[in-house]
Amino acid sequence: MKIDLEELENTRIKYSSVLNLKNSEGEIQWNRYSAMLVVNTIFIGFIGFTYNKDFSFPWFFKIIFWLIPVLGLLLCHLWHKMTERGFMWSEFWMIKANKIEGQINGKINPIKEGEELRNILGKGVTKNASFMIIGIFAFIYILMFINNIISLFLITNIFSHYY
Repeated sequence: MKIDLEELENTRIKYSSVLNLKNSEGEIQWNRYSAMLVVNTIFIGFIGFTYNKDFSFPWFFKIIFWLIPVLGLLLCHLWHKMTERGFMWSEFWMIKANKIEGQINGKINPIKEGEELRNILGKGVTKNASFMIIGIFAFIYILMFINNIISLFLITNIFSHYY
């Protein structure tokens, strides 16, 4: 069986391109993830100011702080969708690289070997941990929102009791 050297070179170029796309997508994904993590941390930090009795804020800022849990939940939803999409593209490029790797017939097959090792260690660990972190932030926002509702309910009950 004669190997077509031009076809083999084209396959190697495609393989290299697919791996570059996968690496690029992974880098973009973690940059987006980190940015969303920072924004969520800032949101929760702002909410923390409202519990500090040493600070006094105008009513406008108090309303904004009261709405941050709702905005935070929306942000968590977007964060989840962006992360989900990033993992989808990474998986897509790995499947493509795996197919192309099979066409090269080399002695070293890093994609195939990496997939076998990942299956031994546990597939989806990083993905699940990423979504768990998003879920923790969403849970914190839900608790803060419930606290705001209870506080609002208590304040209206106090005012209605006196007036």
